[in-house]
Amino acid sequence: MRDIVIFTDHERNISYTEINRFYAVKYFAEPRADILLQPVLCCIVDYADPERVIAASNTIRASLPEVALLLITEMGAALSDNDLIRIRGVGRISLIHWKENYRSKLLLEIQKHFHPEFLSEGPHTAFILSVYNEEQRFRHVRRFCERLQAYIQAHLIEGSIYLIDDGSEDRTLELLEGIERETNLAAGRINENVIPLVNARKLGRNTRKAGTYLEGMRTIEADYFVFVDADDSFFIEDIARMINIVKMGYYDIIIGTKDNSAENRPWLRFWISKCKQIVSKPFLPAGVIDSQTGLKVMSAVAVRRIFPHLKEELGLAVDLEMMFIAKKLKLRVLQLPVECIDRDGSHIEVWRDSVRFMRSLVDIWRLDRRIR
Repeated sequence: MRDIVIFTDHERNISYTEINRFYAVKYFAEPRADILLQPVLCCIVDYADPERVIAASNTIRASLPEVALLLITEMGAALSDNDLIRIRGVGRISLIHWKENYRSKLLLEIQKHFHPEFLSEGPHTAFILSVYNEEQRFRHVRRFCERLQAYIQAHLIEGSIYLIDDGSEDRTLELLEGIERETNLAAGRINENVIPLVNARKLGRNTRKAGTYLEGMRTIEADYFVFVDADDSFFIEDIARMINIVKMGYYDIIIGTKDNSAENRPWLRFWISKCKQIVSKPFLPAGVIDSQTGLKVMSAVAVRRIFPHLKEELGLAVDLEMMFIAKKLKLRVLQLPVECIDRDGSHIEVWRDSVRFMRSLVDIWRLDRRIR
């Protein structure tokens, strides 16, 4: 009996034979009748063209309606979760957005097809922290990382912190790498040898936060994504509450709002924020009044659907663009009040960034209004 049949154009150069060392693997360019007459437990469909993936899947299911399908795509590709409804048959379907570090995930998905009764690893939560020129107030970053580590080890087990340096010009990356080296990997983490508890990386240029979001979405494997400012301005209790709510499955995105709770907030920033809320209201999902608070929790499905539409050049307005895209895609969004401390030394330039924000409203409407 042939265990795994792979239909591929080899564009992604995935070494299925090496990854699937426990099973026999056979490659084909296209589904054919002589192949589909044989017993097959799982078919992997890996084409660069999304329409070719759908067509090949339906050809397979026409002969083998109960066979399991594992579809390979990538972040930014046209193939999405919604395309799965176009595939006929009753067998199980899985969709993997391929990344270079997904070898273990691919093998795990194959195992799930063969042995769905086996216990698998728990959901993984990724904390993505944007960091820029924080050398002078690095104590806040270090303290926040320590609190996040304690929370992960006590309550999540499967979680990782990603410190993404947004092109800093000081010693920030060196300090971040110090935290990475000093991290104590707690015993009992399923992925402790695969996904380190703390990961530090640097972008080649400053993107005013947008690039850190895109880098995290594009390269990190997780079931839930937490985007949070790194300066220890938010409380673990609020973050935990948001994670718990999104895991219940009723919402795709949970975002925080701090405008009525921020401590030490200058009155000028408070009133400018109120003005931004008024002008941005038409861009926001129902029930959302504030897109700019630096705390969001998203499911992997929401990340995959939003990512292809995000644009790095929008900088700080990427938060607003995410909410506008979520509204256009009809994702389920909940906003919660959170406690927040405005730290001294913020890189926000109130007047200049406010002008940029107004310009971004026009750009977002022009570029994203046709998303469906």
